[in-house]
Amino acid sequence: MNILVWTDSDLDGAGAALVIKWLYNEKAKVFRINEVTESTISGKFKGALGTLDHYDKVFILDLDLPPAAIEVVDKKNVVVIDHHATHVKNKHLYKNAKAVIEEFPSCTGLIYEKFKTVFNLTDEQKQLIGNINDYDCYNIQNVDALKLNAIHRNLNNPKAEKFIDSFFTGFREYTILEKNSIKLYFKKFKDQIQNAQVFKGKIKTYDTIATFGDYAINEVAHFLIKKHNAQIGIIVNTKAKTVSFRRHKGCNVDVSILAKNLCNGGGYAAAGGGALTEQFANLTKTFLPCE
Repeated sequence: MNILVWTDSDLDGAGAALVIKWLYNEKAKVFRINEVTESTISGKFKGALGTLDHYDKVFILDLDLPPAAIEVVDKKNVVVIDHHATHVKNKHLYKNAKAVIEEFPSCTGLIYEKFKTVFNLTDEQKQLIGNINDYDCYNIQNVDALKLNAIHRNLNNPKAEKFIDSFFTGFREYTILEKNSIKLYFKKFKDQIQNAQVFKGKIKTYDTIATFGDYAINEVAHFLIKKHNAQIGIIVNTKAKTVSFRRHKGCNVDVSILAKNLCNGGGYAAAGGGALTEQFANLTKTFLPCE
């Protein structure tokens, strides 16, 4: 069996691809992984249209596909598995592909939940899934969730393939190189929050803080939310021209809706993102620097 996987370029995307590989490892003659960011989905899928038919199964994982991309990949040999709330609302657009799209803390966790009766996993594999699940919804129960993301973030491309090779047997002790990578990640995180220009304002009635950054987005957003007693945290990446939204654990605002309305994006209730649009830029003109 020849298998192609398209997955998100973050830790959850790598974890989702890993669980699929555990599921099909004995059956797959070819197992190819392509990583993509949500801002480049439509263009890359259109370019790959002719290659989808070359595979027995094509898995599309952890990607909040817009309608234009759904139209391209809606084929009988395609399986789409995702957990983003905005994608759930577009699930009805699939006519041919098998769509497993439900709100869930992570795509990695969703795949395990759906297929756990089909294969047996070790305790180490289950522990790895749990840590990835915790990080993606940022419900940190164990510091290893943060450390695994640090390791993944500092991998060179192709990140997913390297992460899968490193953790194919499940969670394990870190190597010296990985420990150094973790230290580097948290050093960069500390440097970013120390040098951050932070602005405050309101989105609707919600107290909001915003800053610029392209590293440790979850950590920076949640640190600043807590420090400034805000309900919503925004990280603007001026290089990639993207905007990331996060919310305080006690806040019930669905930031995926904000990301969709302000930035043509999406996500799920606790985390969303999209493009740096003129509409978003105009809104944040009312924000003032924090003292």
